[in-house]
Amino acid sequence: MIPESAPTAANGVRPARTRHTVLVVGPLPPPHHGGAVATRTLLESPLAERYRLVHLDTTDRRGMDNIGRLDPGNIRLALLHGLRFVRLLRFESPALVYVPLAQNRLGFLRDVLFMVPTLFSKARLVVHVHGGGFRAFHDGTDPVMRALIRRCLAGVDRAIVLGERLRPMLAGLVPDGRVTVVPNGIADPYGGLLTRPAANGSVDGGCHVVYLGTLMAAKGFLDLLAAAARLKSALPGVRYTFAGEFYRPDDRDRAMRCVEGQLEDVVTFAGTVDGERKAELLRSADIFVFPTHYPYEGHPYVILEAMAAGLPVVTTARAAIAETIEDGASGLLVPEHDPEALDAAIVRLATSPELRAKLGEAARTRFLSRYTLSAWSTDMVTTFEEALARR
Repeated sequence: MIPESAPTAANGVRPARTRHTVLVVGPLPPPHHGGAVATRTLLESPLAERYRLVHLDTTDRRGMDNIGRLDPGNIRLALLHGLRFVRLLRFESPALVYVPLAQNRLGFLRDVLFMVPTLFSKARLVVHVHGGGFRAFHDGTDPVMRALIRRCLAGVDRAIVLGERLRPMLAGLVPDGRVTVVPNGIADPYGGLLTRPAANGSVDGGCHVVYLGTLMAAKGFLDLLAAAARLKSALPGVRYTFAGEFYRPDDRDRAMRCVEGQLEDVVTFAGTVDGERKAELLRSADIFVFPTHYPYEGHPYVILEAMAAGLPVVTTARAAIAETIEDGASGLLVPEHDPEALDAAIVRLATSPELRAKLGEAARTRFLSRYTLSAWSTDMVTTFEEALARR
């Protein structure tokens, strides 16, 4: 135990007397998706000062369309990662193993290669569900797979979910006392000194709407494209930027069909943006729109990045988003698959610079109070320490 009088670092994480080794399993970008960003966040966070982090990189560089696919390449990668994991478990002797849980059959079978050896070792096991679809996966699979899931999860020392609304995903699978809520957190890209361009009072003056994230139909980017087409005559000065990687070729084809002949002058596809380019794109925006209906959605980093940039957010109430965006206070929540509601929210914000400023300021304040990297790091340390202390 670290005494209460021990000094606390500026990042809020108290240094440990003896650094435990933590074996971290997970992919890194590229490709850019929530799981890869989560791994990078952990490895670059203040946890690296408290623990000795050893990373097993499970990245598949072949692109987004290989995720969850059964093919020889994925099988080979899974077995290779399993062998590397056993080697690290043996020679690094970690005190704790951290495994992000997949929410599909093939991904979970790969995760079994990490969980089972850990359960037979002296290491503590912490699993992290980076989404909201685990219960649907469990309930929709076959009895043998359900039994395997229950057997593996019964032995974990801590299981992390992204919001209070997501606790029921693990009910009956992990004892209630071992389930911990840790919302995502990010470093403030603006260092606490955000300066935004002056709000434009005229629609014709050029209101800028941004979508940031994987360009996948279920994330809602096609819904926003359709809204742009419907609203073009009503909001002639509004332009739209879509930043991110297309998930599959058919997503790209559908997007191009939406744009051709009607939206070339108001729609830009910026590709993948990161670091300073991402921060500047969001700083230049007036409205952030993310109308997701993705079944595995959890607590999107892109919404936190938009809040950090002081943007009003238009999104849905899926998963932990409803705990993050307060409807009418820090953003606008719209029903899923509701074009009229989406159009109305965009029009409402595009025609009211005062409302944009009010909601954007509240969004940034809420980010700074709840979703910073420091707050996330403190919660993660607490979770790791509780797992290490468990007998």
